Amino acid sequence: MNTPIKTNLNRALTLLGFFVCVFAVSTAQAKPLNISTIDIPPFGMSLGDGRPGGIMYEISNRIAVQAGYTSRNTLTPYARTVIELKHGRTDFVLRFDNDDLGETALKVAPIFPLRVIVVGAAGTQLNTFKDMHGLLIGVMRGGRFNDKFAADNAIGKYPINNYAQGLSMVLSGRLDGLIGSDLGIYNVAEEMKLSQAQLSQPLVLGEQYFWLFYSRKTADTQTLDRLKQAVEQLRAQGAFAEIVQRYTRVTYLPNGFTLPKPPTPPGL
Repeated sequence: MNTPIKTNLNRALTLLGFFVCVFAVSTAQAKPLNISTIDIPPFGMSLGDGRPGGIMYEISNRIAVQAGYTSRNTLTPYARTVIELKHGRTDFVLRFDNDDLGETALKVAPIFPLRVIVVGAAGTQLNTFKDMHGLLIGVMRGGRFNDKFAADNAIGKYPINNYAQGLSMVLSGRLDGLIGSDLGIYNVAEEMKLSQAQLSQPLVLGEQYFWLFYSRKTADTQTLDRLKQAVEQLRAQGAFAEIVQRYTRVTYLPNGFTLPKPPTPPGL
């Protein structure tokens, strides 16, 4: 038979457990996520008034809000995003995959695909993959846009910091071509006031997905699950396409893309 003292103690412990759970959830929600956005227009950039913006900057912020988190979002050089993830200074970044990310970050959710192209100056013939043999192609530092391209030693690769630099070097004859996403390359070309007549026809190498990569150093199951659910909800709402189309005159995201196979869940 329970005594009044024992009953009151049980009630107190139950209430204490409840408040501990509420505090834990509130703390998780209050903890801001540190986000890095690649500092490459139109994905991440300083706007005319000095504020940061861009496609992936806005998408990252929307994902954090949808998942119930506050966030701090910083424009970061493309190659440096891997270093920030490795040391846990950044929780997540939206970007293409590369060789260094496997040990550094977890692949949480695909955002959307971009076509990967190689483009040269007008008059450059890029009709087949072998047309690149013997050429020098600009590649973003830390970027891996196509596995076959990366593995082909007959193609010269030159590291560049951004698409504007790559396009300038192509037009000046210092590079034979530039590899990257068509959305990125053509939007920067438009900003540089380049005409289509100044560039060759693109050689399309395939598609690559932007993924949400989360630092292994700061990952926890609850946060990953909430972010993955947020990405799925925003995609279903058409939020990603709406953001893309506000930053470009090209209606880019076509219908009918199939999502890539999810990666094998690694241990945290």
